[in-house]
Amino acid sequence: MEDDLEISARNFILCRGVTFDAKHPEAPYTLHNLLSMVRIVDPEALSTTKPIYAYLEFFGPAGLYEVWLDLVSLEYDTYGEEFELTNYGPFSLALPEGKFVQGRCYCLRHVPFFSTGLYEFQLRIAGLYHTVASQSLFVEE
Repeated sequence: MEDDLEISARNFILCRGVTFDAKHPEAPYTLHNLLSMVRIVDPEALSTTKPIYAYLEFFGPAGLYEVWLDLVSLEYDTYGEEFELTNYGPFSLALPEGKFVQGRCYCLRHVPFFSTGLYEFQLRIAGLYHTVASQSLFVEE
Protein backbone atom coordinates (compact mmCIF):
# COMPACT_ATOMS: atom_id res chain seq x y z
CA MET A 1 0.00 0.00 0.00
CA GLU A 2 1.07 3.55 -0.58
CA ASP A 3 0.55 6.64 1.52
CA ASP A 4 -1.71 8.14 -1.16
CA LEU A 5 -4.25 5.33 -0.71
CA GLU A 6 -7.70 6.90 -0.57
CA ILE A 7 -9.04 5.22 2.55
CA SER A 8 -10.53 7.40 5.25
CA ALA A 9 -12.73 7.36 8.33
CA ARG A 10 -15.42 9.61 9.74
CA ASN A 11 -17.64 9.73 12.82
CA PHE A 12 -14.95 8.64 15.30
CA ILE A 13 -17.03 8.31 18.48
CA LEU A 14 -15.98 7.02 21.91
CA CYS A 15 -18.62 5.45 24.15
CA ARG A 16 -19.17 2.94 26.97
CA GLY A 17 -21.30 0.44 25.09
CA VAL A 18 -22.52 -0.66 21.69
CA THR A 19 -25.48 -2.76 20.64
CA PHE A 20 -25.51 -4.43 17.22
CA ASP A 21 -28.80 -5.34 15.53
CA ALA A 22 -28.40 -7.17 12.21
CA LYS A 23 -32.16 -6.79 11.54
CA HIS A 24 -31.52 -3.11 10.75
CA PRO A 25 -28.73 -3.16 8.13
CA GLU A 26 -29.10 0.55 7.33
CA ALA A 27 -28.27 1.44 10.97
CA PRO A 28 -27.13 -1.68 12.85
CA TYR A 29 -25.18 0.04 15.67
CA THR A 30 -26.63 1.80 18.70
CA LEU A 31 -24.04 3.68 20.80
CA HIS A 32 -24.55 4.08 24.55
CA ASN A 33 -23.06 6.67 26.92
CA LEU A 34 -21.00 8.79 24.52
CA LEU A 35 -17.71 9.95 26.03
CA SER A 36 -15.84 13.24 25.90
CA MET A 37 -14.54 12.92 29.48
CA VAL A 38 -13.64 10.04 31.79
CA ARG A 39 -13.61 10.37 35.57
CA ILE A 40 -11.08 8.17 37.35
CA VAL A 41 -12.64 6.78 40.53
CA ASP A 42 -9.41 5.33 42.00
CA PRO A 43 -6.54 7.84 41.55
CA GLU A 44 -4.04 5.09 42.48
CA ALA A 45 -5.08 2.98 39.50
CA LEU A 46 -5.29 5.75 36.85
CA SER A 47 -6.79 3.43 34.31
CA THR A 48 -10.34 2.69 33.38
CA THR A 49 -11.79 -0.64 34.45
CA LYS A 50 -14.73 -0.29 32.06
CA PRO A 51 -13.99 -0.83 28.38
CA ILE A 52 -14.09 2.09 25.98
CA TYR A 53 -15.63 1.44 22.58
CA ALA A 54 -14.47 3.26 19.48
CA TYR A 55 -16.99 3.52 16.64
CA LEU A 56 -15.78 4.57 13.18
CA GLU A 57 -17.15 4.62 9.67
CA PHE A 58 -14.64 3.72 6.95
CA PHE A 59 -14.74 4.39 3.24
CA GLY A 60 -12.33 3.83 0.38
CA PRO A 61 -11.22 1.19 -2.10
CA ALA A 62 -12.38 -2.38 -1.50
CA GLY A 63 -9.80 -4.56 0.22
CA LEU A 64 -8.52 -6.04 3.45
CA TYR A 65 -6.74 -3.59 5.79
CA GLU A 66 -4.91 -3.76 9.12
CA VAL A 67 -6.16 -1.12 11.57
CA TRP A 68 -4.54 0.17 14.80
CA LEU A 69 -5.79 2.55 17.49
CA ASP A 70 -3.03 4.33 19.40
CA LEU A 71 -3.60 6.12 22.70
CA VAL A 72 -1.34 9.14 23.08
CA SER A 73 -1.04 11.75 25.78
CA LEU A 74 -1.44 15.33 24.62
CA GLU A 75 0.59 16.44 27.60
CA TYR A 76 3.92 17.01 25.92
CA ASP A 77 7.29 15.62 26.94
CA THR A 78 10.44 17.75 27.32
CA TYR A 79 11.00 17.67 23.54
CA GLY A 80 7.55 19.07 22.82
CA GLU A 81 6.20 15.84 21.36
CA GLU A 82 3.14 13.86 22.36
CA PHE A 83 3.95 10.38 23.55
CA GLU A 84 2.28 7.06 22.93
CA LEU A 85 0.92 5.11 25.88
CA THR A 86 -0.42 1.99 24.23
CA ASN A 87 -1.90 0.69 21.02
CA TYR A 88 -4.74 -1.63 20.18
CA GLY A 89 -4.66 -3.91 17.18
CA PRO A 90 -4.13 -5.07 14.67
CA PHE A 91 -7.80 -5.26 13.80
CA SER A 92 -8.83 -6.64 10.45
CA LEU A 93 -10.98 -4.37 8.28
CA ALA A 94 -12.65 -5.67 5.13
CA LEU A 95 -14.11 -3.03 2.84
CA PRO A 96 -16.46 -4.73 0.36
CA GLU A 97 -16.83 -3.70 -3.25
CA GLY A 98 -19.73 -1.37 -3.95
CA LYS A 99 -20.45 -0.34 -0.36
CA PHE A 100 -19.84 3.35 0.29
CA VAL A 101 -19.46 3.35 4.10
CA GLN A 102 -18.56 0.48 6.43
CA GLY A 103 -19.24 0.99 10.18
CA ARG A 104 -16.98 -0.75 12.71
CA CYS A 105 -16.78 -0.83 16.48
CA TYR A 106 -13.67 -1.75 18.51
CA CYS A 107 -13.63 -2.68 22.20
CA LEU A 108 -10.61 -1.23 24.05
CA ARG A 109 -9.96 -2.83 27.43
CA HIS A 110 -7.63 -1.71 30.23
CA VAL A 111 -7.10 1.78 28.85
CA PRO A 112 -4.16 3.28 30.79
CA PHE A 113 -3.99 6.89 31.92
CA PHE A 114 -0.86 7.99 33.79
CA SER A 115 -2.38 11.26 35.02
CA THR A 116 -5.31 13.57 34.49
CA GLY A 117 -5.26 15.58 31.30
CA LEU A 118 -6.00 15.38 27.61
CA TYR A 119 -5.52 12.17 25.62
CA GLU A 120 -6.16 11.23 22.03
CA PHE A 121 -6.99 8.01 20.22
CA GLN A 122 -5.37 7.99 16.78
CA LEU A 123 -6.44 5.66 13.98
CA ARG A 124 -3.65 4.18 11.85
CA ILE A 125 -3.99 1.92 8.84
CA ALA A 126 -1.02 -0.27 7.90
CA GLY A 127 0.81 1.15 4.90
CA LEU A 128 -0.24 4.74 5.54
CA TYR A 129 2.18 7.15 7.17
CA HIS A 130 -0.38 9.55 8.59
CA THR A 131 -3.13 9.38 11.21
CA VAL A 132 -6.39 8.72 9.40
CA ALA A 133 -8.69 10.01 12.17
CA SER A 134 -8.46 10.96 15.84
CA GLN A 135 -10.68 11.60 18.85
CA SER A 136 -9.77 13.42 22.08
CA LEU A 137 -10.76 12.43 25.60
CA PHE A 138 -10.28 14.41 28.82
CA VAL A 139 -9.42 12.48 32.01
CA GLU A 140 -10.12 13.93 35.46
CA GLU A 141 -10.27 12.68 39.05
